[in-house]
Amino acid sequence: MRRLALVLLLAALAALNGCAYSAYGLYDDQRLMDTITDDKALATNIKTALMNEHFSDGWAIAVYCYYGNVFLVGEVPRNMQGKALAIARRYKPRSVTPHWFSPAKSDTGNLSLATALRADLIGAKGLSSTRIDTEVNAGRIVLLGVVRDNAEKELAIRTARNVKGVTSVTSYLMLPQRSGKPPAGTARQDGMDARELPPSPAPAQTRAMPDAS
Repeated sequence: MRRLALVLLLAALAALNGCAYSAYGLYDDQRLMDTITDDKALATNIKTALMNEHFSDGWAIAVYCYYGNVFLVGEVPRNMQGKALAIARRYKPRSVTPHWFSPAKSDTGNLSLATALRADLIGAKGLSSTRIDTEVNAGRIVLLGVVRDNAEKELAIRTARNVKGVTSVTSYLMLPQRSGKPPAGTARQDGMDARELPPSPAPAQTRAMPDAS
């Protein structure tokens, strides 16, 4: 019943304002207000530039920014990926990390899985779900945001992996930064072995969990 109530609450909130960032989420963010404002402006500028270059024509790229570090998440043709990176780099971010999904091979519904994921993140004790952005693509989950500490990061990853229908989890969750240096080693891919991915500008590809789990 608790899970159902959370799902219904999420649906009601989405219907009211469609806003991904509530006032509480803004308050609970680990970044300073000026940093949040700068990050949102940078992400908006890049998203607008992508749309002006026709990246909205059937190709969806979500743009996130934390401490000036930009993340591009989406499913676009291989021959368009370099162009997307070039557009993002025009705005001089500290770093650009792409996460390109390969064409979907799962029938898992994105909306229902995203709703279930958000409900479980909200319900996880010791986890502030408002710090975490999520992208869902055919069972593949990407987590982004700034969390309080490593314990909260691990809890978010574990919670996402336990959602029914999830086949892989990739984490770009960051810890609070007090310097202008890009985060090292923030990209983590969690299949069955939860390997750490090296910080690299190359696309971070998700790997599905083995069928026999």
